[in-house]
Amino acid sequence: MNAPGLRVAVYTADPLTRAGLVGMLANAAALDVVPCGGRGADVLVAAEDPLEHELPVLRLAVSEQGSLPGVLIAGPLPPSGHRSAATAGVRSLLPHRAVRPERLIAEVTAARSAVESSAGLLAAGYDELVGGPARSSRFHDREIRVLRLIAEGKDTAEIGEAMGYSQRTIKNILHHAQRRLALRNRAQAVAEAIRSGLI
Repeated sequence: MNAPGLRVAVYTADPLTRAGLVGMLANAAALDVVPCGGRGADVLVAAEDPLEHELPVLRLAVSEQGSLPGVLIAGPLPPSGHRSAATAGVRSLLPHRAVRPERLIAEVTAARSAVESSAGLLAAGYDELVGGPARSSRFHDREIRVLRLIAEGKDTAEIGEAMGYSQRTIKNILHHAQRRLALRNRAQAVAEAIRSGLI
């Protein structure tokens, strides 16, 4: 007896895009696409119009299916769009031109077990796929120096002394990096710098 497949709900801005995505997902025997209006999905795939920034398709998907791990296909988004996507459970953000059957199947399969993503990580992954800013350039030089010292276990006073700045300046450097990259705290900023190969 075959094990049940991963149930995928596909939401799009138009029926032609839906047909294309469903056709791509049909290449994977382990994936079962939920019929339109069906419930009980394990993973969401939402494809926005490339010029849409308000994420109406993703909002509809979440209102009908609940907050599930998902893959969002969209055009460039403002920081508020990245935050909304992360809050909705999106684990992967793909530009339209990066969607190929193998890639989509891999992202959908990984989404169910992937850890929650942050707005900063979604933006970074998107930028890599469109050839935008490299992850290594997301942090400014001073921020990298501060994060390296934090990773070495130094506190704010020690970092300020080592860099010749006041503690307030060190806190401001961190605050601006966290806000710009939509990171929640110092630990997440250090983790992102490590993943980027900066420290």
